[in-house]
Amino acid sequence: MKKQTFLFSSTILILSALAAKLTGAIFRIPLANMLGGTGMGYFSSAYSIFMTVYAVSVTGLPAAVAKLTAEKSALQRYSDLRRVKSSALLFFSAAGLAFTAVTMLLAYPFCRFSGGGMAAMPAVLAIAPSVFFSCVTSVYRGYYEGLRNMFPTAVSQIIEGLVKLCSGLALCLLVLKNPHKFESFFVYFRDTEDPLLPIAAAAAVMGVTLSSAAGTLFLILRDKISGDGISREELSSTEKDIDSRRNIISALLKTAVPIAVGALVTNLTSLIDLVTIMRSLSSAAEKYPGFFAEISGNIPTAEIPNFLFGSFTGLAVTIFNLVPSCTNMFGKGILPAVSEAFAARDHKQVRLSTEKAMFATALVSFPSAVGICVLSGEILGTLFPTKPLETEICTFSLSILGIAVAFLCMSSTVFAILQAAGRPDLPVKLMLAGVAVKLAGNLLLVRIPQLNIAGAAISTLVCYTVICLPAIDAAVKLTNADISYLKGIFCKICYCSVMCGGSALLARNMLAEVLNPLPLLIISIFCGVIIYILTALLLGIITKNTLNLLIS
Repeated sequence: MKKQTFLFSSTILILSALAAKLTGAIFRIPLANMLGGTGMGYFSSAYSIFMTVYAVSVTGLPAAVAKLTAEKSALQRYSDLRRVKSSALLFFSAAGLAFTAVTMLLAYPFCRFSGGGMAAMPAVLAIAPSVFFSCVTSVYRGYYEGLRNMFPTAVSQIIEGLVKLCSGLALCLLVLKNPHKFESFFVYFRDTEDPLLPIAAAAAVMGVTLSSAAGTLFLILRDKISGDGISREELSSTEKDIDSRRNIISALLKTAVPIAVGALVTNLTSLIDLVTIMRSLSSAAEKYPGFFAEISGNIPTAEIPNFLFGSFTGLAVTIFNLVPSCTNMFGKGILPAVSEAFAARDHKQVRLSTEKAMFATALVSFPSAVGICVLSGEILGTLFPTKPLETEICTFSLSILGIAVAFLCMSSTVFAILQAAGRPDLPVKLMLAGVAVKLAGNLLLVRIPQLNIAGAAISTLVCYTVICLPAIDAAVKLTNADISYLKGIFCKICYCSVMCGGSALLARNMLAEVLNPLPLLIISIFCGVIIYILTALLLGIITKNTLNLLIS
């Protein structure tokens, strides 16, 4: 079997993630413009609840399947490879059905606990079947990623993004354009500002479910038609000594459960936002009604917490998640390589893989973080031109979240290294510490009226800082990576990123009076990128040796 290199596989995944995120942004940006802060509050509430269940049932599964597949491949146990896939499909399909049922049964109590009530419940019910489809999808993706074939994952991501974009917006628009067809449901949402918005949000969420079903269908058909590239000769040579399904499922759970717990803890940050932000804002709005009425315009007092929460999650957090969703692909790309190297006891390859993954992540995430920080207002104003109030509210929060991007991106890549190294428990412990910081920060800072939702952004930054630094230290020790090299390269990239942000800010200030928002943003980004590349070349960050490191 021909296997893809780290850079090639990561590039495939990054390009597909960019395409998926582009379609996701095209989906969420007009969706936010259609639903506004209030409607996005219902959408985000459902999504936050769904992601918590998703973390338990799905997250960790691709990594576990990829790790076990990579280990079997390194040992040339090809019959075991097939059994890994079939066993995982049987077990986790059943688990997916169970978790879908649990999500639907507990939809109302979840919504009541979060403060969303009946208004968020239709969206939760609409998204629940995605859990089942995601379980099946994750098995196929993890299997082919373990074989270092990233094309199935990449194509399925693009298909999901396109289906979500088309079906989600179409269904939402259908509801908004035909309110008379849904009047019979208004009685359930009579306490809301606009009883049509919960239905429209649920229609948009249905696009997510349809997209996950489309991705699953593609992977099943692709597997049936093209196969995995293992020849009959390779299978027949390893048929005598095949692991039992029980042993394989046990090995999968041994890796998947700690990762899933870690992902659950990670998603607890979103759940903490869901629970604490609106309740803290409600408390603050009661104490300082004049201040919140001033910043929220004509929004009814009872809807202000949901409006601010929806603005924060629908606008600022959407932009915040763009870069990590792409750099996460470095972790996906490196996990099979590190797993194979550990299985083969190739310590040099373990070290080199760790260094290249951290270097590549820093090279992309550091300048992106600074750019989002200094251009937050221009980014939001360009992407959400019909929502000036929401944009104004979220600008400071996005500036803070911009810096957090670097720590989140590095954490995701390092977590993949720790999982491949056989220590999936470490991310869980670090995330628990981060979640504690996040919870305390939200409860303390969001209640301050001058900060309000920016308090959640600050606690997010502190949370991922607390997580990232010890994670890097643990990964370096486990893989014997060259800490001096990493410190030196990180410092150089930080300097180049500051220069990038400074030049972008300078260009924005000089041209703000003569250019419209879109060309202003494009030129500012272009100036920052040019300065970043030039300084990276001058400081020796981008050289023939570093390029060879990434390509190898």
